[in-house]
Amino acid sequence: MALRLFVSIDPPPECVAALLSAADEIEGLPERRPTPPEHVHLTLQFIGDRAERELDETVESIRRSAGGIGPFALRTERLITLPRRGPARLIAAETDSPAPLLELQRRLAHRLARRTRQDAGDRFTPHMTLARFRGEARGVRIDAPLAAPIEFDVREIVLKRSVLHPNGAEHRVVERARLGGA
Repeated sequence: MALRLFVSIDPPPECVAALLSAADEIEGLPERRPTPPEHVHLTLQFIGDRAERELDETVESIRRSAGGIGPFALRTERLITLPRRGPARLIAAETDSPAPLLELQRRLAHRLARRTRQDAGDRFTPHMTLARFRGEARGVRIDAPLAAPIEFDVREIVLKRSVLHPNGAEHRVVERARLGGA
């Protein structure tokens, strides 16, 4: 059986609540579906479908990627729409790009990606999805600073399994890897 996997950073609940509230306060937008609080995360690497027999190897790759990178602060500063080109599909909280985050993402991509990013527009944009538009949102663009930046410490990364259901996805924690290998 194939497992649909990804690696994420999960912000603390109080940060999630503040971000969802900020996104909800934006007026004049088309109909949208807020992300359930338990699903708000920053995707470091989408792995995709993997056979169950590959799970141990995947977990080991994630642990090795986290080794030698200590905890770091992540700062959410703006609300944006994505993708940056074409009709907007979602509202996201964009974070800063501290060196440890970029190194962690680079390591995960090197170890786990089945295809490399070809297009410059396909580069890693650290963000957390806060809402998805129900239809096309042509001409809708958001790039607004948060009234107060939201910062939290990243101490671990999380391997998750995404189980698709007719009414949305369910995210199940498979493994947690502490930064620095501790």
